Amino acid sequence: MSNSANHFYDFGPFRIDPAEGVLLRDGQPLTLTPKAFDLLLALVERSGHVVGKEELMSTVWPETVVEESNLTHHISVLRKALGETAEGRSLIETIPRRGYRFTAEVKEDHGAAERSALEGSATLVSAGGMQPVAPGVSTLAGRGTRTAIILTVLASLVSVYVGVGFWLYFWLGKKAAVRELEFKGDFYATMWTEAEVRKGLEYYNRAVALDPHSASAYDGLATGWNLLSDLHVSPREAQPKAKAAALKALQLDEAYAPAHVSLGVIKMQYEWDRAGAEQEFKRAIALAPEYTPAHHLYGWDLIAVGRFDEAEAEMRWAAEANPLADINLWGLGLCLYFEGQYDEAIEQYRRAIGVEPRSYWAHMLLGWAYIQQGKHPEALAALKEANRINDGPQTLASLGHAYAVAGRRVEAQKVIKELEERARQRYISPYDVATIYAGLGDAEQALSWLEKAYEDRSGWLGLWLKVDPKFDRLRRDPRFQDLLRRVGHAP
Repeated sequence: MSNSANHFYDFGPFRIDPAEGVLLRDGQPLTLTPKAFDLLLALVERSGHVVGKEELMSTVWPETVVEESNLTHHISVLRKALGETAEGRSLIETIPRRGYRFTAEVKEDHGAAERSALEGSATLVSAGGMQPVAPGVSTLAGRGTRTAIILTVLASLVSVYVGVGFWLYFWLGKKAAVRELEFKGDFYATMWTEAEVRKGLEYYNRAVALDPHSASAYDGLATGWNLLSDLHVSPREAQPKAKAAALKALQLDEAYAPAHVSLGVIKMQYEWDRAGAEQEFKRAIALAPEYTPAHHLYGWDLIAVGRFDEAEAEMRWAAEANPLADINLWGLGLCLYFEGQYDEAIEQYRRAIGVEPRSYWAHMLLGWAYIQQGKHPEALAALKEANRINDGPQTLASLGHAYAVAGRRVEAQKVIKELEERARQRYISPYDVATIYAGLGDAEQALSWLEKAYEDRSGWLGLWLKVDPKFDRLRRDPRFQDLLRRVGHAP
C-alpha cells in the first residue's frame, strides 16, 4: 500500500480518506458529492486558519467560473453532514466577508498507527519477564518458554480487544441511532405544519427513550413544543412541556447552547421575562458564538422591545452566516418590517422565496408589508399564496386582515366566522382574530380578543404587540397601554 493510501485526517468521530475520496463517521461512510468532499478536504488541510472564499472556489472549482452561492450551498451541506459539537458549535466557522475556518482539532495519520501497534506488541513480548538463558540451558527450551509467554499474552489481549470491541459496537450503534432519530426530528419539526412538528416530537421522544442522557434530544422536544405553541396549540399546554424539556437538557449539560436558546424563547414569549430571555440568549452566544439560531432568536427578542439597530445586526449576522436558510432571510425582513422599512423588508422576503418557494412565512410576511404600503391587490395575492401553501389559522387571519384593510368587510367577516368554526375543533390564537377586528376599525372587539390572548399567555403579545403596525390605531387607548405593561413592555 502506498503512502498516499495510508494518509488520513482524523477529527472527532470522523476520518477522511483522501485517496478514496471518502468521509467516515465511526467507521461508516457518509454520502458526499465530489465537490463537497473536495471542499471539506481543503478546509481540513488548513484547519485552524481562515481560508478565503476565492481561494476555496479556485481550489474546488479550478479553471471554472462559479458564483459564491455554490460555495455557500456546499458549506451548508457539509455543516449538515458534520453536525455540531457538544457545545452546539459548527465545525465550519463563518468569518464574515472573509471566508471560513475549520475549527476541529485535526490529526494526520500517515500509516504510523499500524507500525506502532506492531512495535508495541514486540516490545510487550520482549519485556515479558524472561530472564537471560543461563549457561548449559538449551536454547530450544528458552524458545519454548518464550513461545508460551507470547501465546499467553496474545490470548489475554484478544479477550480484552473482543470485549472492548463489542462494547464499542453497541455504544457507537446506539449513539448513531439516537443521532439519526434526532436528525429526523429536526427535519420534521422545522416544517412548521402541526402534523409534521408532531411527527418530529415522536422522533425526539424515541431518541430520549433510547438515550435518556441526550441533552440534544430533550432540547429537540423543547423546540418542537415551542414551534407548536400559538400556531397550533395553546401556549398554556405547550410552553410548560417546552420548559420542562429545556431544563432537563440543561440539567444534563449546562453548557449546551441550544437549550439556553430554547429557554430564552420560553422566557421571551410565554413568561414575558425580558431580562431573563436576554440573559439566556447571551449565554448561548457566549457558549457557541457560531450557533446561528442563537443570534437569530436573540434578534426576535430585540425586535420585541424595539431595539431595532441591535436586532438588525443580529439578524444580518445570521443571514450572512447561512444565506441558504430562508428563515434567516425572512427573519431579517421581519425586523425591517417592524422598523417601518417596507421596501427593504420586501427585498428580503423575495430573496427568501427565491431560496424556498414554499416558505409560507415569506409569502405571508410579504403580504403584511404590501398592506402597510397600501398595495392591496399585491397583498391579497401574496397572502392567498401563503394560505394555499399552509392553510393554517395565522395565514387565514392574515388574509382576513388584508380584506378588512382593503375595505372588503364581507370577506373579512367570513374569515372571522371560519376561524370561529375551526376553533371548535382546534386551537386558534385570539391574537390573530384581534388583527382582523383591528383592520375593520372595531377597537372594542380587537381589545376584547387581545384580552383573550392575554388569558392564553399568547406568545405574539410578548413578541409583537409593542411593534405591530396592525394595532397602531389602538396605541393611545389606555386599555392597550395597560396591556403592554402587563406583558412586560413599557407603553
